[in-house]
Amino acid sequence: MKTNAFVRQLASNKRTVRENALATLKKFLSTKSKADNISITELNKLWKGLFYTMWFCDKPRPQQRLANDLAKLFSECIVDEQFCNFVESFWTVMIKEWRELDKWRLDKFLMLMRYVVRECFVKMDVREWDEEAVSEYLSVMKRLVLKDDSQVPRAITYHIIDVWVDEIDRVLFPADEDEDEAGDDSDGDEKKTIEDRIEEKKVPVGLLLEPFKALSGKGHSEALVAKIRVEILDDQRLHELGVDTSLPKQKRKAADDLAEDDEDEDDESDADDDQEEWTGFGN
Repeated sequence: MKTNAFVRQLASNKRTVRENALATLKKFLSTKSKADNISITELNKLWKGLFYTMWFCDKPRPQQRLANDLAKLFSECIVDEQFCNFVESFWTVMIKEWRELDKWRLDKFLMLMRYVVRECFVKMDVREWDEEAVSEYLSVMKRLVLKDDSQVPRAITYHIIDVWVDEIDRVLFPADEDEDEAGDDSDGDEKKTIEDRIEEKKVPVGLLLEPFKALSGKGHSEALVAKIRVEILDDQRLHELGVDTSLPKQKRKAADDLAEDDEDEDDESDADDDQEEWTGFGN
């Protein structure tokens, strides 16, 4: 595959050209003998083209379909041996191109990132939550986006934190199964069913939470620590399942202190608002 010419097709402003190129890409990535030989540089070029495939896609329904199609490249197309390189290329391009996004395109790329997080969990599910595969995936995520680094747009890291537990939940308990369970009047039986499902699939939930525990506590952004605590560590679904979301004592105290400081600052801010009229940013 001539990468540069192919990327130009993926980034074409003509919908039919983009769709044909994407169909070709799916076949290519699914063919082990071809996909095995593609380099990380070529994958970066491909994701740059796919970024602009999304960029040129207008209207909500086509955007949703395209985001879903691109995300399923992770779960249905890319060969296992290239999965982590594919993940690396995606987030590398998202980080690099993020600052080029305007407010009209922001939502569709946030949607794409959510779908990618989901389909990576689908890939782990297909691989029966093999701990080595999960560890390799998380290693890439920690190196690129699950870290406290000014070079990584904070909005990307925050968005992943927002959707992480939701998408694990969605993959483990698809909507059709949730509807079947809704008819069960016994909360205890339903909880047991969920616990059995996690045990049956041997989902390493603790391992999936480890990157966020590592980011909690002193030495990291206060806002980041508070975000992780609210969106992940204090998630009621995890507590109901008996998942250990606790931090080492020292880290937990630091996280609690940061949360209390945030609350105090909010209280002070409210008091100031009662006394002073806000005159705009920078005044």
